[in-house]
Amino acid sequence: ALINGLSKIPTHQKKMVYLCQLLIRIAKGKKLECHFENDQRISPLESALSFWTLLEREEIKLEKLHEDIRRLIQIQIVAVYMENGYFKEAAEVVERLFTDSESDEPLRVKLATIIKRKDPYVPLLQSFSYNLLISKIKSYTEIFMKENETNYLMQAATKQIESKGLGSTALQNKTLNVDKNQESNLETKQRFVFSVILLRDMLGQ
Repeated sequence: ALINGLSKIPTHQKKMVYLCQLLIRIAKGKKLECHFENDQRISPLESALSFWTLLEREEIKLEKLHEDIRRLIQIQIVAVYMENGYFKEAAEVVERLFTDSESDEPLRVKLATIIKRKDPYVPLLQSFSYNLLISKIKSYTEIFMKENETNYLMQAATKQIESKGLGSTALQNKTLNVDKNQESNLETKQRFVFSVILLRDMLGQ
């Protein structure tokens, strides 16, 4: 929806689009009434998982962090349904998430067992919490920013996170006071999306 011809843009810009899409979905992760896909069954976190998969495909490093975040998203997709009492939906999403991958079988079995118990406060779900997911996403974002230090969008985002409480007007001034000759249409659109994310204090949780 943001970019026409996404497949043709450079890899680092493509990753930035994926990251922005991921973050806004993580920000809405606990709001099951919020939908990003045409299929109304798909929760914000399940939609986020699809963008995390796209990010993973663009990278060959950070394998441990990739694995940790993937597992956390998968577990929290189920946990959010259970916290809201949607146990049938939780069982259905497990079937969608874990198909033929043998490596995911142990986690699939554990989650299926937890859903049958209808207890959203079991140790597994508490250990792989939403707060831990946010923390891991922060770690990934920090690494991304270090690799893209000249990117004005990410620099503005960092300062916003570090000085929590910056108003929307100040954020807009901060992100838009950039030499326009150095901006691309892609970065302008991304700043808009990221402003929305930051104004909701997603990363400040």
